[in-house]
Amino acid sequence: MSILEGVESVLDMFGHHRHEITFNDVLDELGLAKSSASRLLAQMVRYRLLELQPSTRRYRPGALLIRAAQAAAQAHPFDEQCREILATLSDATGFTAYLSMLDGTDTVVLQRLNGSNPVQVLSPPGARRPAFTTAMGRVLLSRLPEPEFNSRYGAAGTRKLPDAPAGCPATVAELRERVATARAERSAIAVNEGMPGIGAVAATLADPLSGDVRGLCLSFTAMQVSQAQAQALRATLVQAVAPVGQRIGDPLWLDATPLI
Repeated sequence: MSILEGVESVLDMFGHHRHEITFNDVLDELGLAKSSASRLLAQMVRYRLLELQPSTRRYRPGALLIRAAQAAAQAHPFDEQCREILATLSDATGFTAYLSMLDGTDTVVLQRLNGSNPVQVLSPPGARRPAFTTAMGRVLLSRLPEPEFNSRYGAAGTRKLPDAPAGCPATVAELRERVATARAERSAIAVNEGMPGIGAVAATLADPLSGDVRGLCLSFTAMQVSQAQAQALRATLVQAVAPVGQRIGDPLWLDATPLI
């Protein structure tokens, strides 16, 4: 493994619902020898890609990495437009808002906006989830051309999806149906799917200039919101996203078909 492959592998570990990692995590998950892991982590700390917490001996993203991530976020005005939509909705509803992207067959959180509600659904930036298990994932998948969808999941509808949680599509054919619904409705809703007790509504925006596609989501606990309220929340999200999509020229939102 080259030094850059090692750095990539270590940094990718932070994308799995973790803020910190340990030396043993690196050994177990990357299969490195102790000497190699120690050398790699020491170099990453030296060059500020990681920060070692003296009291816990755990590693966190370093100052250089955080600064680069902040600069990247500021360099994308499209993301800022998405964030403004989410900030308005989060302030109005009190729910947690997420801005995400699709990476392979996973969704990746880019930004999280905490709401004012005392009960929050929190996943850190960088967190990944299988796209087929979430409303966010299915609206992002709905943006893919058919060949691209097939390259990620295969063309065989009978193919089973790995470890499908209760309430989620179990096969590629079932996922196609859910994705087709998300495409037709330009949004998706999921309650008690993938994460028991959690609900979410999601929609997407695409930047015609860069080709970037972003998922915008409001998340809540299932006990906070009835099914009727969740549907109303989805309509509110769509109504907030649509005019921005029309203004930037996103083809999905230029259609004159009445919105849900």
